[in-house]
Amino acid sequence: MRAITDGLGFGDIGRFELSVYELVPSVERLNCLSFIIDEDMATRDKVNWRMERAQQDPANPLLEPFYPWDNGAVFTHGSVLRDPIDGLWKAWYISTSTDTEHFENARCLTYATSEDGVNWTRPELDLCPRPGHPRTNILFDWDSGGISMYANVLIHPDAEPDRRYEMYCMRGPGRPEGEGADFVRGIEPRPGEKSHPFGTYRYFSSDGINWTAQEGPLMKTQTVGLRMTTPYNDPNGGADQASYYTNEELGIDDGGYTLYQKIGEVMHPGGLVPHDCFPWGRRVIARRTSADGSVWSNPEVIIQPDWRDPHDQQFMELAPKKVDSGLIGLLSCYNVREHTIDWQLAGSVDGGRIWSRVSRQPTLPVAPMGDYGGGMLWPTRELVEHDGRVYMYYCGTEGIHGDTTYAAGPNIYPFYGAIGRASWEVDRYWAVVSGAGGPDAGSFTTHPQAVGGKQLVLNAATSTVAEGELTAELIDADGNALPGFSRDDYEPWHGDSKAQLARWAGGDSAPRDNVAVRFSIQRSRLYGFAWR
Repeated sequence: MRAITDGLGFGDIGRFELSVYELVPSVERLNCLSFIIDEDMATRDKVNWRMERAQQDPANPLLEPFYPWDNGAVFTHGSVLRDPIDGLWKAWYISTSTDTEHFENARCLTYATSEDGVNWTRPELDLCPRPGHPRTNILFDWDSGGISMYANVLIHPDAEPDRRYEMYCMRGPGRPEGEGADFVRGIEPRPGEKSHPFGTYRYFSSDGINWTAQEGPLMKTQTVGLRMTTPYNDPNGGADQASYYTNEELGIDDGGYTLYQKIGEVMHPGGLVPHDCFPWGRRVIARRTSADGSVWSNPEVIIQPDWRDPHDQQFMELAPKKVDSGLIGLLSCYNVREHTIDWQLAGSVDGGRIWSRVSRQPTLPVAPMGDYGGGMLWPTRELVEHDGRVYMYYCGTEGIHGDTTYAAGPNIYPFYGAIGRASWEVDRYWAVVSGAGGPDAGSFTTHPQAVGGKQLVLNAATSTVAEGELTAELIDADGNALPGFSRDDYEPWHGDSKAQLARWAGGDSAPRDNVAVRFSIQRSRLYGFAWR
């Protein structure tokens, strides 16, 4: 079952909205090699989920505060990727200053490059000089359209030269205390408009450095003056987060776009945390789609806390990635009582609308308080696959979101942090394991499928500490093992493989259709399987 909110009730934050529950049909996938979800199981007994921990890069932190404009935080809220045009690693990220008295020193868009993804250079560009620094790595300063947030860079190698780099960036124009009008440079004001609203603007570039604004705001961020506010209930916009993707990135070949954004909705009973800056509502993930990147659908809530989550669980961001058998997604989870952010992994098999969180264990917990990553882990927009690893670049802050101990009401702290990265082995994100452990095996059965003549391939590992056993048998609709394909006929295998062919005495291929697999897992990890 998955909850899909019907009617978001943006106009009245005090009004509860009902959710309709859609019964997700058995997906019956032939290819589950990258990950398994609950819907791939017809029956189960004593199995559970192992969530793999992300591995921190030994060189972390990779980019630390250094210049006057980034001595507060080398923050993310941007994009880090390997450019398919020239092969360089590139980062478009937000930098903040410790000088919080002046708006012009807050959250500028900065740029860095790397040949290996570990050692980064802040190039000296002549776009945005600062006192004592005629050349900086700043791309967008205050005068180009206010503060910058969430720089979503999409690269189109085959596009016209001046449109090969596309960016959706949240900008906050407007002078404080009525000091004059301010607009996003390149966007003509509408008649009578005194300043452009805080929202997302669309840019294009030929080199990823010199950007031209094309349109906006596409999404408005709810504000009072220059301050972002809650409850994030504008139906034409959302909160202070928006991550844009081409549908091609999601494995959808229609030329369109998808937006995942944080929005607010009414708090569930028991979820109130008085010291949170959004105490009367909760943060959830919504999805919008667009055929052209300009006109967007209404938001549909796709990820909400449910009965398996802690009562204070909320969600900040979702970063999807296409893998062999669907999409994996990195979900940043806000633990409101502690004001920390850690990560979970999720899977989708329908192109990114419905997400399965088979395990609620963090894939990357926070570090000890006071260290980089001891408070919050703010991811970038994309997971990057390279040399057998899947990387996420992120800002690890030293501190938490706000005061959890002495605050009498809503509050928020400055964010001080640096950029690091963490990674997973490709196709090793979570696994089915025995729920009891030890010599006690768990088992599950797949749905019967038309697999006659196909071979079963396993993505699995057996224990090297104690002898593990992973077996598979083919069964008919009545649960009876096929002759020659029972558990006793299975050819024993021990080791670690992402493409291990299952073999039985009766052969290597399923003898007929309408066949299910019954797995038995003892001291082993089954990450995925596929019929080929």
